[in-house]
Amino acid sequence: MDSSFQELYKKGLDMGEQQKQRQKELLKQQKLRRQQEQDDSRPLQKPGKTAPKKKKGRRSGHQKGIPYRPQLSEWLRHKPEDLSEWLLVPCPAGKRFLVVASRGITKAYSKGGWMFMDWRSSLPGDWQLQKGQTILDCVYVEDADTFYVLDAIAFGQQDLQECEASFRFYWLRARFEENDYAKISEHNEKKFKLLDHFDFEDTSAVEQALHKYPIFPENKPVLDGFLFYHKEASYVCRETPLVCWLFPFMMQDVLGLPVSKSYEAPEDYQPSHVLQYMDTFDRKLAEHRKNLKEQKKRVNELEQAPHTMEADEDVESDEYDSLKRVLDQQRRLEMGEFDMDCAEPPSADGC
Repeated sequence: MDSSFQELYKKGLDMGEQQKQRQKELLKQQKLRRQQEQDDSRPLQKPGKTAPKKKKGRRSGHQKGIPYRPQLSEWLRHKPEDLSEWLLVPCPAGKRFLVVASRGITKAYSKGGWMFMDWRSSLPGDWQLQKGQTILDCVYVEDADTFYVLDAIAFGQQDLQECEASFRFYWLRARFEENDYAKISEHNEKKFKLLDHFDFEDTSAVEQALHKYPIFPENKPVLDGFLFYHKEASYVCRETPLVCWLFPFMMQDVLGLPVSKSYEAPEDYQPSHVLQYMDTFDRKLAEHRKNLKEQKKRVNELEQAPHTMEADEDVESDEYDSLKRVLDQQRRLEMGEFDMDCAEPPSADGC
């Protein structure tokens, strides 16, 4: 944890106030970094000398051969002082991936860094243009075999990671208007659809989106929740307070914004205890992950044990079969299904 953030915890601020302070501090850091990069790129005034090139290190979040991780959200625990500084993105239920088009091939990587699949696409970096690379933050909906694009780290020869979110979304919209990446062809084997974003400055558009049900045609894909992006935030390959999350049934209680009555809350949800619900949800999810890890360890021990007749008789077949199923659950966890963007109905009992 950043030392400046540690100080906030020492001060005993509640989590909502801590989040506000962390948002302000992170925005300040990102603005200073962008300014420094602009200064480094300017030529020096003295003749015969050029600005020294900044040595680029490996990106944070390097895992299993890829130097990137998806940007992860936090719960939105308070109403921002100025909602007009934020963008709203409806997020479908599915699996979270980073899609990388580079060197003539496109690959999808899970949140844990595992390569999930590869195929040919018309994204820059693959068939269309092998120079540069494209890195998209996506939600994959398996039933539709479609990648829904949330954000981008790079697009072709344009590096977007240090750009503000408002510019990244503008750039993506322009590129998707120029090219139909949702059309299946010999050179584009999977569909890519750019998700809509709504500016809180346009209150009527936001209200219309929140009251629309289903928000996606024919409820395909199913809406999982809403993401909130601060307009000035850079893309960071980790959890960030500048991207936040709420389930639809929480919007009224946190932001005072009514939504369609068709978005039903779980039975264990109490509007007056929304923050406690968030904490319980996180605790249950952590326990679920811990149990999966322990059960997977048990499966590995059983598989490595010598299989004598006596040993087989000692192992209950039902127990062994149930533990074997944990391997599939662990795979789903690594693919990102058990998280805030899980495909199953949200509940404080865990996904």
